[in-house]
Amino acid sequence: MGHLVEHQLGYLLHRYPYKESSLLVDMFTRGHGRLMLVAKGSRRKQSRSRGHFMPFKPLSVSWSGRGNLPTLTAVEGGRIFPDLGRLGRSCGYYANELLMQLLHRQDSHEGLFDRYEDMLVALLRGDDPSRVLRVFEKHLLQEMGFGLILDRDVESGEEIREHEHYSYIPQKGPVLSALPGHLVISGKALIALQEELPMMTDVKRESRLLTRMLIDMQLNGKELRTRRVARSMKRFRNSRVPCSGDMPSGDR
Repeated sequence: MGHLVEHQLGYLLHRYPYKESSLLVDMFTRGHGRLMLVAKGSRRKQSRSRGHFMPFKPLSVSWSGRGNLPTLTAVEGGRIFPDLGRLGRSCGYYANELLMQLLHRQDSHEGLFDRYEDMLVALLRGDDPSRVLRVFEKHLLQEMGFGLILDRDVESGEEIREHEHYSYIPQKGPVLSALPGHLVISGKALIALQEELPMMTDVKRESRLLTRMLIDMQLNGKELRTRRVARSMKRFRNSRVPCSGDMPSGDR
């Protein structure tokens, strides 16, 4: 059977048809990070695992084998997780796509896994989706080793002042001066993101611009499908949808 790993808590990020009756399941697990597993026979109607592979549902998964495509040996549904609703699902799909695009496979990220669960609970609770996503993006960037500095001027070392404005230099941090070509962000927005405070409309917009700029640098020009879908939805609706990439409320 080879290397066997049992009863790992995880969430489905995405699934793909594989051969005639199987699936490839992209999982985010607490102990082993992101990995792709072969779920043999999972597309058959009589498969007991078929109904388990749903996004945002806690799962216990076991697998065997080494290399890039271990074989799923068991999957069990964890606690029942209520439906997040249309808005919550939209935010969750965006977070899933970020994990798929930015995390290397089989690198453990236990802290980020806990933050992912916190995000799902907050969305279920009905918290402000813009704040929920900005906080998750912040922790994702930090987990990737991107030194996201929000609490001090990186040149003077002084604490961020609420009523000042700062130029944010990627790979460095905020500087109390207007630098051409750099994003200008208020101290109020930096403090709100650092301390994970409730966000007013202007702070939401500034925080989105900051995290989106930094995430786009990590994406290296790749376009997120969830952003593209959000733009399409916007064209067909007059009302604004929180979490969409180009809208100020709860956007991606």
